[in-house]
Formats: sequence, structure tokens, C-alpha cells
Amino acid sequence: MEWKEVREISEPMNADVAVLGFPGMANVGEQVITYLIKSLDPTPVAKIYSEYLMFPNNMVGISVLEEGRFALPSVSIFESKNPPLALVTSDVQPVPWGGMEIANEILRVLGRMGVTKAIVVTGFVDESYAGKVLAFGEDGDLLGRFKDAGAVSESLIKSVIGLAGSVLGIAKIRGLGSVVLSGVAPDYSPDPKAAKAVLEILDRVFSLGLDFKMIDRQIEEVERIKSELVKEIERRIREELGGHGEMDESTEYFG
Repeated sequence: MEWKEVREISEPMNADVAVLGFPGMANVGEQVITYLIKSLDPTPVAKIYSEYLMFPNNMVGISVLEEGRFALPSVSIFESKNPPLALVTSDVQPVPWGGMEIANEILRVLGRMGVTKAIVVTGFVDESYAGKVLAFGEDGDLLGRFKDAGAVSESLIKSVIGLAGSVLGIAKIRGLGSVVLSGVAPDYSPDPKAAKAVLEILDRVFSLGLDFKMIDRQIEEVERIKSELVKEIERRIREELGGHGEMDESTEYFG
């Protein structure tokens, strides 16, 4: 029998739309929700704990936070007042056989909050589409608003896996309108640029009044680190050439 506990922290108000994002490809989903939580200062509504929420490699354990405090892996649900939005994220993905159970519990809590539409934020990797936001789904109203805000409709994604896919499946069964917003990254490493592109779409559609200074600093730091890595690789290749060949100092691309 599954061990599960739902801690209800506060009485929810009435949010018609939920935005959900979880750890995954280029970590776009989790980055977007984390940024929204920091920017909108929402009220914690509930936490979902389950034996299906484990660390990578199916390891059971706890996270050790500042000052030695403990945190059990969980799904966190928040609600912002202006605009009224439910925000959902988690620090880990559930094990494959527990995804639907966790998704069902999430949608149960969101149902109590009055949610009828779900926006699931994901990441996707395609170098030629990097920087774009893909939008697709079964809620025509939301889909139209996202396209008007700059999202594009391309048939690139054939499946949505992990907790994001499970949520979409349960949402369909429960009759909720759902849309996917997928930030496209050039590779699989965490990409704040792709997250920012999704945040800009959400900001335009819901008039969130977001300040992007914090994520812009993250983007600058990631670009600095990547630039230093490229320079280090070029330096090592020069050393290995050992005078047998030289790299053009004007080289801007290495691959």
C-alpha cells in the first residue's frame, strides 16, 4: 500500500488557471515556476509527500537545507492573488510507476481550488529552434492567447514524459482544458534563456509585471561559464597540437 500524505497549509481561494512545471529537460519547467514563486510571492496551499517521490536512481532520503534543516521530497502547491494563479512544482520526479498517482493527487487539490485549466511548462532540445516557445494542447482559448503573445505551433514534440505527461493525462480524464508551453534549449543543460522565453509569454498573457533582472543575471553567468569552457578547450587543443598546427585566433565556433 502506497505511503502518501497531503499537508494542507492554508485555505485556497479561487484560481481558475494552474501553471505547473517540474524538473526535466533543460530544467525549464522547474526554473519557470521557481521564478514565478519568487516574483509573485504566492501563498503556500499544500504539500504532497509520497513514497513515489524519490531522489535519482530511486534513492530514498531527505535534503539537508541551511542550518541543518531537513526536507522530504514533495510537490508544492501555491496560489497567487494578483493575478489568481495556482503554481505547482516539485524538487524531484516520481518513479515511473507512481507518476499517475502523484498527478491524480495534484489535480485533486487543484480541483478544490477551482482550477479548470492547466498550463504545463516543459523543456525541449532542438538547436535550430532554440529560444522559441512551442505551444500546443486542447484548450483553444489559451492556445490562441499564447500564440498571439509570441509562442509558435510546430509539430516537434511527439510525447510528454514524466510528471508533466502524467498531469496532462489526468487533466484530460478529469475534463480540464490543458496547454503545453515548451521552452526550446540548444542542449540538455539547465537553460535560463529558455525559461525566460516562457516567462515572457506568461507575462504578456497574464499581465504579471515580472522583473527579469534576476534571470538576466543567471543568463549572463551561464554564458560566461560556457565561454570560459570553450576557451579552455581551445587552449588544451593548442597544447596538444604542440606546434604541429595552429588554431585561428578569430575562431568563434568550436565543435
